[in-house]
Amino acid sequence: MTMHPVGVEAHAVVAATADLIPDGIHFGLSEDAYHGDPALGSTGLKDLIDNAPDFWWSSWMNPARPEANETDAIKFGRAVHKCVLEGQDAFLAVYAPCDHPGNIKAGKEEREAIEAAGKLPLKRDEYNRILAASAFIRANSFLGDAFNGGQPEVSVFWTEDGIRFKARFDYLKMRAIADLKSIRNPLNKSFVQACRDRIAGLDYVVSAAHYMDARRRMAAFVKAGQVHNAPDSEQFRSWLIQAAGITEFAFVFVFWQAEGAPISHGFKISPGNPILESAKATIAKAVWNYRRFMDEFGTTAAWVPSTPLEELDETTLPVWWQVKQNTGR
Repeated sequence: MTMHPVGVEAHAVVAATADLIPDGIHFGLSEDAYHGDPALGSTGLKDLIDNAPDFWWSSWMNPARPEANETDAIKFGRAVHKCVLEGQDAFLAVYAPCDHPGNIKAGKEEREAIEAAGKLPLKRDEYNRILAASAFIRANSFLGDAFNGGQPEVSVFWTEDGIRFKARFDYLKMRAIADLKSIRNPLNKSFVQACRDRIAGLDYVVSAAHYMDARRRMAAFVKAGQVHNAPDSEQFRSWLIQAAGITEFAFVFVFWQAEGAPISHGFKISPGNPILESAKATIAKAVWNYRRFMDEFGTTAAWVPSTPLEELDETTLPVWWQVKQNTGR
């Protein structure tokens, strides 16, 4: 895939020297390349809803931006996606298990041998858990085909009113976008309720609405030939043309439990679901905030809003605090 700089207005939020990924549909785009492009994705939009300074702090505009660390959780999540989205064979081709701790001689030698063989080491329990998670998801009669018959990790970039956006589908199917989510449940809620709470707490519906918007733009990109690094086969081209032309599709969340039994549960957002209207309004607010802060601060100054002193009002404090004052408990 060719990456090249393009001219954009200030609202596009790009560095003058940035190499931008061109608008269109991208297959096989690396995770680093996707996240490295400054286009607005779902995470940035959610930061912009109520915390625009947090968006700036994590963006390329902040010269003191903290470096992104390759945490164990990120590595584990990438391995899970490899196995579930691409299949067990793809996972086994890249990863191998370690039976010894990495801080002893046997463990160091074991990891060196794995890396010499061109693979990535995983702790044995993580390796086994990933295989189990994939098997449990596929054994769920309602989710077994969620990650079959389509394409994993498809990225879409587009520009609207001078602002560049991006979205990355975990799995693109003919009539759905499937999104894989792991969840831990330390409060021991019912698994399904824990999933619902996660959707609400992390504004996953906003992400879904953003991804669905991205998918609706695919038909125009296919027609314009703005498809990058696609598999070179007539069968795939026919599939892509058909998938891009479908205007009625669902968004499917597939949750699996990362601690305890790796059970799974799915939620869908079907076409016309009213929950999408509030999400679209929320995205519009995020874009408005983005423009407002860009107009006020630009790309070279820190986004530090000035807010007046506020007289503390007990009615604006949490309900639990008000109850405590009234009941003494």
